[in-house]
Amino acid sequence: MSQLKLPPYQKRKISPSGRPQTLNISSGLSTATSSSSKKSPLGYGLQNPEESPSLPDGYVPLHSQVAGHAFHKGTGSLGLLKCIDDGSVLKPAAKLLAGARELKFYQQIETADAKQKELVLLRQVTPQFRGHLQLPVNGELLEFLKLEDLTQGMLEPCIMDIKIGRRSWDPMATEEKRNYETSKYVESREAYGFCIPGFQVHSLQQSGRLLRYGKEYGKKLNALTVKDALRKFLNADQGLCRQQLILFLTDLWNIQKWARSQTSYRLYASSVLLVYDARRLKPVLQHTTKRSPRSPVATCTPSASPPVLQRSGSTGTPATTPTFSTTSVNELGDVEPLQHYFKIQRSHSTNHNYDEDIKVMKQNYTFMLDNLVGSYEEKIWAKARMIDFAHTFPAQSTNERPTIDHNYLEGIDNVVKLFEGFLRDCEIQNAPPRLALS
Repeated sequence: MSQLKLPPYQKRKISPSGRPQTLNISSGLSTATSSSSKKSPLGYGLQNPEESPSLPDGYVPLHSQVAGHAFHKGTGSLGLLKCIDDGSVLKPAAKLLAGARELKFYQQIETADAKQKELVLLRQVTPQFRGHLQLPVNGELLEFLKLEDLTQGMLEPCIMDIKIGRRSWDPMATEEKRNYETSKYVESREAYGFCIPGFQVHSLQQSGRLLRYGKEYGKKLNALTVKDALRKFLNADQGLCRQQLILFLTDLWNIQKWARSQTSYRLYASSVLLVYDARRLKPVLQHTTKRSPRSPVATCTPSASPPVLQRSGSTGTPATTPTFSTTSVNELGDVEPLQHYFKIQRSHSTNHNYDEDIKVMKQNYTFMLDNLVGSYEEKIWAKARMIDFAHTFPAQSTNERPTIDHNYLEGIDNVVKLFEGFLRDCEIQNAPPRLALS
């Protein structure tokens, strides 16, 4: 089987300095400060390599962390780590009660049987749990949870942490802790029952430049600017992407379905992590902007007829600029990025291009066979998962009928509504213009 060239979006971009350009945005809604470091990205909260904790070989700080506990030199605070060998994310379980509580909850999810329907459903919308281990950090043996890295394989991972719930303090919190939590993210929580502690996005408008938005940015968000932050994260400056939104909503609807039915648990300070690959988004957006709703692109699938030549104009009149289409529209209604890469346009007679036609058809067929038996990439390039269960408690048993977790449900309902609103906007954006009445 012949070797095919990878499409441009699968080739890593390298800046003159040998690292991705990064912009940190943390102090306000419009203030941006450039990162001055010329070395590889550091762990969350680290300002220079000297602040990095002493870690065993094979483990490094996770540079794509966008929220949660950060690395703070001299305080013992640790952020997330990454295992180089298998790509797993390691989350510290250092807090005696909270860490043990989260570990137990992940173990319950992993070992749940068919009778424990709530936990079985939860397994589908949480990162894969890969056990736990102890590592020496700064000379002290610490416990870590080992979890799936949701961005594994992504070339330009965009990540947003959405903390769900108007109330983020658990039943064991002190009065001081309750007051502190209540004072944060006031406007966004009041409006939607969730907040955005941080996110990062590879901006397509800035050639994939990495922009990071921290908690200070999130604390200033309100009912209006929350939508702006979500659109910024989705790279929607030039329009929304239907495929991206449906991929996210598929997971968000499953999380919402779970929250609407489960009565066994109460989740506090739990988050939904949104991730997607901007490198996969770019070709889909490019195709969408070129495609006219009134001029659908012909498709080619392994079981369909060979690719056809499209001609414009009246019947029987060949076009002077035929288009040879080898694109394929998937079940989500959008062109597959890799197959879009093979679309070819010619500006002269088809009679002079028979050999080229056959060559392209063979390449396309070879690609589709490869795609069936083992693709170059994952089909799912945008996903949402529930994370952070350190403050998850069993629902208090009463003699009354069990109730759902309204605090969590309100937040996830509003996340879903916002994304459904974006999808409606996207449908309007891509709808054909209405015919003028005669």
